Amino acid sequence: MMDVTATVLNNAREYGDYWRLRVKIPAHYAVRPGQFAMIRPSAQWEPILRRAMVFYRVEHRVHALEAEFIYRVMGRGTRQLAQLRSGDRLDVLGPLGNGFTIGERPAVGRDVALVSGGIGIPALYLLAAELCQRGFVPRLFHGDRTSDAERGLICVDDFYALLGRDHVLCATEDGSYGQRGVVTDLLESALQSGAWRPVALYACGPEPMMKRVAQLALQFHIPAELSLEAAMACGFGVCLACVQRVRLDGRITYVRVCCEGPVFRAEDIVWEEPVVDRSPVGGMRNGAR
Repeated sequence: MMDVTATVLNNAREYGDYWRLRVKIPAHYAVRPGQFAMIRPSAQWEPILRRAMVFYRVEHRVHALEAEFIYRVMGRGTRQLAQLRSGDRLDVLGPLGNGFTIGERPAVGRDVALVSGGIGIPALYLLAAELCQRGFVPRLFHGDRTSDAERGLICVDDFYALLGRDHVLCATEDGSYGQRGVVTDLLESALQSGAWRPVALYACGPEPMMKRVAQLALQFHIPAELSLEAAMACGFGVCLACVQRVRLDGRITYVRVCCEGPVFRAEDIVWEEPVVDRSPVGGMRNGAR
């Protein structure tokens, strides 16, 4: 982990609220797929907390590291990031967290499933590239609510270029791109066909999607790793703001997503159950947030 001042090379809008930030980091360190950095503009002190962003692309230069981050403008911190221009400075703390693990290629089978939803897709690009280098054959299943001229489907073109169009399958809830429905239905159909069975499964996306991916991995006996999304304050385990329930050494306990994660084995995650509100108006609420 290093805290350095990086230089903005490019910062451009992709679709709608989605932006692509490319920076030059004056350091050399290895970045594992799934690891992240805590970022803020160097000239800004409010809001004081940095924003967590997964490394999307990493390229080693002679005296520096060039890295790309994909982010969505949602609040004051990310609005400030969107105002950065080429030559501006920003503070980058990283690499942080535990990334994905890639085992040895088995004697039989090279297919790997990648599953993403919405802004979860950037967490899988470095992983897909490394899997290809190691002789695996990744197939991406990506889902979003919609695709239109203003928003598009973030990062999908990059995956087309890396994996080929035949290995990128998309679903949108409104049917505006790819198959109508949710991405886990797309994954389930591919698994049920019997013609394709991955040796591993990796995923990142919203919690309902991740729960279903974990269920499918268990049902079809596929080793799976999931990168969890969590609100982080410090990024290195001091604040305890991003805890997650897991099974560890035969017991259920809490761990820090920023340190012990953000990547966990699917079978180790203990998902929060909806809490029943028995007040006179009734209804359901999610007790996890």
